[in-house]
Amino acid sequence: MSTTLPELGGGASGRAAGVRFMSPLATDLAAVLALTRRDLLRFARDRSQLAGAIGRPFIWMVLFGSGFRHAAVGGAGDYRQFVYSGAIAMTILFGGMFQGITIVWDREFGMLREVLVAPISRFAIVVGKTCGGALVTLTQAVVAAAFAPMVGVNFGIVDGLCLLGAAALLSIGITALGVAVGSRMRTFEGFGVISNFVVLPLYFLSGGVFPPEGMPSWMRTLVMCNPVTYGVDLMRASIGQAHAFGVLLDAGMTGGFALGMCLVAFTAFRRASH
Repeated sequence: MSTTLPELGGGASGRAAGVRFMSPLATDLAAVLALTRRDLLRFARDRSQLAGAIGRPFIWMVLFGSGFRHAAVGGAGDYRQFVYSGAIAMTILFGGMFQGITIVWDREFGMLREVLVAPISRFAIVVGKTCGGALVTLTQAVVAAAFAPMVGVNFGIVDGLCLLGAAALLSIGITALGVAVGSRMRTFEGFGVISNFVVLPLYFLSGGVFPPEGMPSWMRTLVMCNPVTYGVDLMRASIGQAHAFGVLLDAGMTGGFALGMCLVAFTAFRRASH
């Protein structure tokens, strides 16, 4: 993909001419928008990502959920409805972490080198990659949320907007985590190993697949320490499902996780780009 700075730029002379009369803040903003647009276009043109955005929630909500429909979920209830928010979180986890591989891709094919020599700050690059990746991830989460009628989950417009907000917070945090991991990786294979090592425990210990009540005490402790747990709980609370914690605690923990991961991503990228 040939997007340049600040369209994303052209060559060195094109970049200099394009930003000569722009303030540093305006240049960084242009870079953020260009990087965000580039990732959105890449997602729109990648059929495999579109297929994954549909296939993953379908497998977990419809197939897996129907198979365990009458399983115990801490009381009477339909397992498909219990796993609904967890399946959205799973989509966000895989989608958000995958965005980190775009950094490995750009490094491999030289695009990252062009971005790094452009007259923009490292902070703008991280913000652009995180915003673009989070929007892509949120789009996939919306696709997953659209399966609600198929699994007997009903909510109104206000609840849907609250669900969107909760998914957005979690998308930012997971995408920033993916950017942090991608900044430190040099190969696609290495990124794949590390991302699976991170994603699977975060998902299965989020309370989105199994109710924590039936877990051993040491496993419940891990669930409580998992930031994704609070994102899943916040999504459940937003659509009126049973939830374990208060909304303020869920929102604070999920928002804090998103902010913390953004700081980690910036630090990791800055160190890797020196």
